[in-house]
Amino acid sequence: MREIIYRLSFDFQYDFADIAESFNGASSLDLTSETPNLLNFFKYDWKASESNIKPNFVIINSELLGCEKTLFKGLSDKILGLRLYPIRIVDDEYLIFTNIQTIPNCINIKKSKVIRFSNGDIMEISSPVFMPDNYPILFKVEEIPSSIFCNHEFKDYITKNSYSGLLFKECPIKSKSWI
Repeated sequence: MREIIYRLSFDFQYDFADIAESFNGASSLDLTSETPNLLNFFKYDWKASESNIKPNFVIINSELLGCEKTLFKGLSDKILGLRLYPIRIVDDEYLIFTNIQTIPNCINIKKSKVIRFSNGDIMEISSPVFMPDNYPILFKVEEIPSSIFCNHEFKDYITKNSYSGLLFKECPIKSKSWI
């Protein structure tokens, strides 16, 4: 099977989790997957969608991926090595995945849709194109640190089990051209 990469996003037809309150002067701007020690400095709440249905997966602050605590047993053998931090979203228990591997130099910049600042630095890569490689089941990329990507194994597992909360956008894979 050929490698397929997907960019994860949240499906807003479900309730989404968000920070409701902070403690000890913590700033939500400092909360990232690299600062899991800050997870306990926040209270989380559901922001109701029209459906009022809670999802199996959440994405908080656009970059913190998590799943219902009860769901993790079947997923644990697929995402070995991730650190998990429990949080409560009102009365619901979720596990946030931290230390998701960040991969450098895997985006084919010439084939990707890139928006640049006036000085030429990259502002945004809205449509990333990946270079061929063997990618982990979940990962981030150096050029787009606030996005989470997955391979077909993760997507297939979520789809097969009808888990909710995530959308998958396929990203092309193309080698660098030498011309």
